[in-house]
Amino acid sequence: MATWHICLVGFVAHNLVQKELSIWRTGVPISVGTTIAIWGGNSVAGRALEALLQGVGYDTRLIEDPPEGNPEKCLDGVRLLLLAPTLSTESRETLLAEMGGTLESRDIPVLTLSTGLKEALGDGRPSILWPCRIEDLTKKIEASLLPIPKVGNA
Repeated sequence: MATWHICLVGFVAHNLVQKELSIWRTGVPISVGTTIAIWGGNSVAGRALEALLQGVGYDTRLIEDPPEGNPEKCLDGVRLLLLAPTLSTESRETLLAEMGGTLESRDIPVLTLSTGLKEALGDGRPSILWPCRIEDLTKKIEASLLPIPKVGNA
């Protein structure tokens, strides 16, 4: 569970508390589950990721590669899809090709854990080198969960 707070101006819920600004009130938490699906979780790395992310407050769901049953059903309630470092490049590409429409329609960002710099820089998708510090991973997760502003025609 992530802890959310209510902003006094506009009653906007957010998960960032800025104590130096008097417009944020820190005493009214709202619990909102942030479920992260870990694809390729049937491994030591997947289980370690699950434990680490649960330890910092995220709900997690391990999904085997290939998943049992309907893969789209595995994404119900998911806010971020994390691709485990044990997935091969071919498995990732197949998954993203098959699930791309579902991920886009449900507005689920994808974050890839990469074991090599070349792989991390390769396709332009959000990724982070693995292994990494949990602080770095949570920062990348939070950045992936932020809404991307739509740019209209000027």
